[in-house]
Amino acid sequence: MKKVIIVLFISFLGTSTFAQNPGTNWLLSVGVNTTANFGTRNPFEDLNDNTGRFAFRQPLAVGIERKWTKYLYIEQDVSLNGFKENEYIDRGRPDKDLFYFSTNTTLKYYFDDHIFRNSDWLNLYAGAGVGIFNMEELNTSVNIVFGTVVWVSDNVGIRLGTMGKFAFEADSRQYDNNHYQFFLQGVFKL
Repeated sequence: MKKVIIVLFISFLGTSTFAQNPGTNWLLSVGVNTTANFGTRNPFEDLNDNTGRFAFRQPLAVGIERKWTKYLYIEQDVSLNGFKENEYIDRGRPDKDLFYFSTNTTLKYYFDDHIFRNSDWLNLYAGAGVGIFNMEELNTSVNIVFGTVVWVSDNVGIRLGTMGKFAFEADSRQYDNNHYQFFLQGVFKL
């Protein structure tokens, strides 16, 4: 019986790993995020010195994505996270725990078909958008995103992505300024 289940499982994976370029009108993504608040416009600047500045408290990330054209999708997402009291963030140490909330509207361009013909199991995207976020004060941002989705079946994928958030009022905010978010999510075709 175990052998039959294993053979069926392998057969399922073998026949379903070739999903189409997102290919549906709606995608739902659910997963985790980490927020990195370095106070820089370069996500790799002093990365070794900043590894302790990645937030991972209530790290929920949820998004809904709608197909607009063959390659363009529009996404609305919400992410939660937080920073602990007395942990160094960008311009100081908060005297209390900070709760992070963010929502973004992003236009994504899926460009993998231009690089890898007939690779239906992999999607690559880049995009831009706007968002609002709050730790202590509300701020708005212009965002740049990059990521990939690896489809493990016709309807389920795994997303790895990053978003650079460039705040409109970065200089006038102690904590609510430029930062990065990194995502690991399950993606589901609806």
